Amino acid sequence: MANAPLAVKKYTAYMISKFLKTLSISDFILILLSLIIALLIFRNNGNSDDRVYIYKDAALWGDFPLSKDRVLKIDEHNSIEIKAGKARMKYSDCPDKRCMKQGFSRNMPIICLPNRVVVEFQSHKEERRLILY
Repeated sequence: MANAPLAVKKYTAYMISKFLKTLSISDFILILLSLIIALLIFRNNGNSDDRVYIYKDAALWGDFPLSKDRVLKIDEHNSIEIKAGKARMKYSDCPDKRCMKQGFSRNMPIICLPNRVVVEFQSHKEERRLILY
């Protein structure tokens, strides 16, 4: 807007002031609450104590923090990549490759049924869920 003519600047200022005059107190409160909720959601989205639990053949294979980037080779059939607080199935030789197509996840478990691998996400703040086979 630095190179815009003076008439455009005045018109823009006029439209902004007209818009602000039409808003009521309830509109301001609604906008403020929406911003606060959005900030709370994004702030609590990636905790450093979040962990990924990997199960192979119904046994815990390992648990790793999501804060450290790494590639884990479970066996010759599966490998998992942890990157930027998310995890994905990087390689799987199962026929349909649905676990690989899911992509990176932080909340939803990744399950490879043919190779019997389950990747579960959990925060230390929450109570551990039981996975029943």
